[in-house]
Amino acid sequence: MSSLEVRLLPDISIDDDAVACKWEALVTSNPASGIMQSLPWAEVKRRQGLSSFHLGVYQDNEMIGGALFYTASKRNGAAILVAPEGPVLPWNDDILARKSLGLIIDEVERQSRSLGIITLRIEPRLPPPSPSILHEFGRAPVDLVPSETLVIDISQPPEAILASMKPKGRYNIGLAQRADVEVVSDCSETAVNRFHSIMLEASARDGFEVEPLQFFEHLASVLVPSGHAKFLFAEHNGETLGTLLLMTYGRRATYLYGGITNRKRNVMSGYALQWAAMNAARNAGCSEYDLYGFDASGAPQHRYSRFSQFKSRFGGTVERYIGAQDYFFLDNLSDAFVKIVGETRMTEQELASCARIGSF
Repeated sequence: MSSLEVRLLPDISIDDDAVACKWEALVTSNPASGIMQSLPWAEVKRRQGLSSFHLGVYQDNEMIGGALFYTASKRNGAAILVAPEGPVLPWNDDILARKSLGLIIDEVERQSRSLGIITLRIEPRLPPPSPSILHEFGRAPVDLVPSETLVIDISQPPEAILASMKPKGRYNIGLAQRADVEVVSDCSETAVNRFHSIMLEASARDGFEVEPLQFFEHLASVLVPSGHAKFLFAEHNGETLGTLLLMTYGRRATYLYGGITNRKRNVMSGYALQWAAMNAARNAGCSEYDLYGFDASGAPQHRYSRFSQFKSRFGGTVERYIGAQDYFFLDNLSDAFVKIVGETRMTEQELASCARIGSF
């Protein structure tokens, strides 16, 4: 009979030995996972001030899965441990996945009091309905990864990718080419400032929020040197018209952020950027291009409603996931409430808000 155990994997660096290589191989080969379970992403989160907690599941001394969790310290012991795009499990083997997840939960529970954890939040990229092994979990109020997105197959030749787009998408890509819009990659230290200034201009016009400059500085300092991120810029006659942050990891490329300026909107620099990103991702060995967030319903109040029409012009397939799932450590939850009440004398309304466990 094979043995199954969980091990704490403390402080594995990106450039570490075989353990790091094995972990990265597991993550890149698992379709339900992604870059947010990678060691480079863990380093980004550490630079942003979060703590990481890494578990590996071993079968007969061979790592077969695990989870990278992140948390922010809370002095009142009301922190949430989150695993975006995780845990990394053999989801196609129900029995093995169930046992592995049980070991992870048990180990987190053992560590939960010292870590100040009341909730375990996971978010594998699994299609609905939620598998039976998650019956003790409940739907979280906040997703860390979009639960609906649009994915383009970029494994085919460029002409086939273009042919699968809507006519408007194809036409605007061609228009940008005829207007001589050039897309360049910039990995210099000044690229982050250039990128962020364009994003601020786009956000002021379109009404979306942009993370502070330091967020992108931390991201770029790790993921650009490792080859997982690059900044693209659309230029026309020496003038920068737009930007895009492209992430590549395993078979998946992700359009994580992007925006255009208010100048020369008629030359369709946004379409030039998307087409250049798809080709760069294809050349990097990716087979799918994730537009990262989509609303197929057309609901005007949806957070992605204003961008979904633009994204839909590139074709692709809508993919839906079960979203974030919460597991509560009830004893710790009770203790946290007592401590919160004693320290802050929260109102009933504030306590109800805390009970919903939003995000850390």
